[in-house]
Amino acid sequence: MSSQYRALAELLQASTPVWRLTRLSDGALGQVEQVACTDGPVGLICAGMAGKKPPCIAQTDAGETLVERLTNEKTLLICGGGHVSVPVSRLGKLLGYRVLVVDDRPEFADPARFPDADEVGCMDFEKLSGLDWETLSDLSVVIVTRGHVADLVCLRETLRHETAYVGMIGSHKKNAAVFDKLRAEGVTEAQLARVHAPIGLPIGAETPEEIAVCIAAEWIADRRTSANSQFTAGMLDALAAGCGGVMATVVRKTGSAPRGVGARLLVQANGHVLGTIGGGLAEREVIDRARAMLDAPRTELCHIDMNNGEAGKSGLICGGSVDVLFEVVD
Repeated sequence: MSSQYRALAELLQASTPVWRLTRLSDGALGQVEQVACTDGPVGLICAGMAGKKPPCIAQTDAGETLVERLTNEKTLLICGGGHVSVPVSRLGKLLGYRVLVVDDRPEFADPARFPDADEVGCMDFEKLSGLDWETLSDLSVVIVTRGHVADLVCLRETLRHETAYVGMIGSHKKNAAVFDKLRAEGVTEAQLARVHAPIGLPIGAETPEEIAVCIAAEWIADRRTSANSQFTAGMLDALAAGCGGVMATVVRKTGSAPRGVGARLLVQANGHVLGTIGGGLAEREVIDRARAMLDAPRTELCHIDMNNGEAGKSGLICGGSVDVLFEVVD
């Protein structure tokens, strides 16, 4: 399979993170290097990334290169099983997360209370250190325990690990007290700066369901800077099964295009489409191009301007443009 997509799908289905480097320069367009690892990208890329987080374009000796860290799973750890946690768990599952809930009270750590969660555990929060944190892929942590003592314990442990998002519920005064305690223990300002506290976007939420929405909105927004990209389960199944087709990947975005770098759709050999790059007329143009390439296979980088043409005339989009890489999947 060209572009190593079958091997990639098999690795991701085995829950192995993969760094994927795709050349975008003339003469090397579509050449791919991918490495299964958990710590960082291939050495030759590090300097070219210049502090950027993948997915991003890096400048290397080989020219422009799309750098992605790909995973098959994203995890939501909810510390606390109270009234806010229930709708947070429900939203997490709806958004495609593996949801874990932990509380130290049996009546709140009840699987029947969290039918959407993948795992519900009853344990002292001090025992969070016993979790296998390294296996919690693309981790977001929501701390919504019953009080600041438990919040402190959960946050202390969370800050020892890399997370895509961490937020803690509570008033400014309570959170400041927790932060001061952690500073006294040697936690750095850089570590504390990762914490969203009070948790959630300020939308005036009052009910548990509204609070859950503001929390979910914040972690979605913050994860845009996460080092992970995802494939849909259906796309991975098709690739692992050796389907043919054309893969379309957003490699550059400007303006208010709906999806960012790394967004993908796969047009299979039978014309069926898996995934999305954001919908609308731009996606329709990408799908049409990909279907045409089924009869004339080639690697191609296309610029799609959503300010002009039929997309701009429709009034249905806000503008922007994307560069899309088309790759043949044999």
